[in-house]
Amino acid sequence: MGEIGHLSGGDNVLEREGYAVSAGFSLGLFALDALGFMDTSVGRLCQYVHGKEIHNVMDGTPINVDVTAPGAIIALGLIFLKTESKVMMSRLSIPHTDFDLQYVRPDFIMLRVIALNLIMWSRVHPSNDWIQSQIPEIIKNGVKGLSDEVGDDDEMDAEAFVQAYVHIVAGACISLFEVF
Repeated sequence: MGEIGHLSGGDNVLEREGYAVSAGFSLGLFALDALGFMDTSVGRLCQYVHGKEIHNVMDGTPINVDVTAPGAIIALGLIFLKTESKVMMSRLSIPHTDFDLQYVRPDFIMLRVIALNLIMWSRVHPSNDWIQSQIPEIIKNGVKGLSDEVGDDDEMDAEAFVQAYVHIVAGACISLFEVF
């Protein structure tokens, strides 16, 4: 788990992000079905996802959530695979407010959808209705309300809604691929 939040030794952030994702897969696969072993680590992984004032244990420097969140999300999805855990479902929830939508990157929303569906495995169904059920109402309404005449302030909101919508649908489709 320490490798997900490990500081980069160089300037290559993309390399560091890939390393953190690999560490997340490794941790998730290692801890698969070993929830008792991982109880103490789940809180730390959730901090890596949400970025609540966390700092590196070794030297006190802030941890870059843009790097740590993907690996932590994947690890949590694999650790809680098929558990139907409501607690993890709430911790990895998809944004339901405008503020949260601006705060969470669209690619992280997609990873959250995938992780949630790994956790809630038995609820995945290959239907358009199921895919639509993955999309929160605020995002559905935001996409429906788009018009050709969008101001500068509204343009940013419109982009957030569209990106979230596309990433949620993509995450749902990937989930279908995993289950079926």
